[in-house]
Amino acid sequence: MKDLTPCAYRFNDFRLDAERFALYHHGELVREIEKKSLQVLAAILESPDGLVTHEEIIERVWHDNLQGVTPARVNHYVSKLRKVFTKYEPDLKFIESSKGLGYVFTAEVEFEEERSSIAQPEMPGAVLDTTETVEETIADTDRANSSKITGNRRRLMNAIYVFAGVSIIALVVVSLWKWYPSRNDEEEIRSVVRDSQMYESLVLYERPSTFKEEDLDKYWTTELDVNGNYDRRRIRDAVKKLIDDGRHYGDETKCEQFEFQSVEVDKNGEYAIVKTLEKWFVSVYLSDGSLQKNRYVGPYFVSYILRKTGSRWLIEKSNTARINRPIPQLSDIQTISNPVPEHEFFVRIAGKDLEPETIYLEVVGPGCPESKPCKVPNTALMEKAKLTDTTLDNVPLTLASGDFRIIAHNGESQGSNPVDVKVP
Repeated sequence: MKDLTPCAYRFNDFRLDAERFALYHHGELVREIEKKSLQVLAAILESPDGLVTHEEIIERVWHDNLQGVTPARVNHYVSKLRKVFTKYEPDLKFIESSKGLGYVFTAEVEFEEERSSIAQPEMPGAVLDTTETVEETIADTDRANSSKITGNRRRLMNAIYVFAGVSIIALVVVSLWKWYPSRNDEEEIRSVVRDSQMYESLVLYERPSTFKEEDLDKYWTTELDVNGNYDRRRIRDAVKKLIDDGRHYGDETKCEQFEFQSVEVDKNGEYAIVKTLEKWFVSVYLSDGSLQKNRYVGPYFVSYILRKTGSRWLIEKSNTARINRPIPQLSDIQTISNPVPEHEFFVRIAGKDLEPETIYLEVVGPGCPESKPCKVPNTALMEKAKLTDTTLDNVPLTLASGDFRIIAHNGESQGSNPVDVKVP
């Protein structure tokens, strides 16, 4: 048997060449879309009718350099894909968003597959098929020359059965040999991921002043690239911040949920991707021993990337996707351009806990009743504004004359405190 590798995807009147990253409509090349958007599309098409998370797309498209790549970046390229699809198929919606999680491709997808050149071992059934073919051949010959080859036939059949039996045993042994290392790898990977998180939160952050760089060697890789986003660097920075702020985790800190969603090891056994669902209770104390705060963190999904270094599995980096969205907090609003009634103008909104990939605004005022407020959707913010977790810059508004209240939501989160803007 041979592995089949998809080389193209077809949906409606489109065809995506996944090897050259070229999109065609009715056989004509679509030129107004760049390669990165088509790489995002290919990542989504790998799971038609299923949810593909932001983290999965980031790992597939930006696997060689994950630094600074956020779900907002993915949304940017998905928006470009939607514009192209709308231009050529205005009545169809190919990509559905799952707020805060990822995307679902809704159209029916056909795969064009190309056989790889790497042959895989034949299964035992192939040996038995060969045996049956030889039996039929011998039977035909025996019927023609029964008086001459009865003894030879019996000896040949015995030899074939012995060969088939030996082949089956050999294949079973090889399969077991391959299966056991994989099984052992998975057990070690689970242990490294779980133990590393318990050590980080329940030991290291409780006593940050005792931190030693070599203590991280047990669970984490070193930084392979000065520009990379590695967990080791993140932990080092977190310890430094705790020390600088005179804080540490308390004994009450505990892991309330740690569930493995999946463990995927590549076929060469060189790297693994692990997904977990986690929830933590964290108590934070000041250096004088007073309790600063208690808080729950999560539940949230975490994707870990591990590398096999020598004979050991070590964590390289991780990404977190929250399930419960934080409630945004707004602190200030400033007009960037002169507000004119019924004309578009721009504002800057400051705050914290703003999630660029999910945030949207509700506006209450003249023409925008509280029972049905006007909205600035996330797609408009992604297209025209510059978004960070503390600033929404260049937010577009088109309002009537009057006083307005603006409230922010992170996806399905509760609304923020309002900020006010006046249009003359």
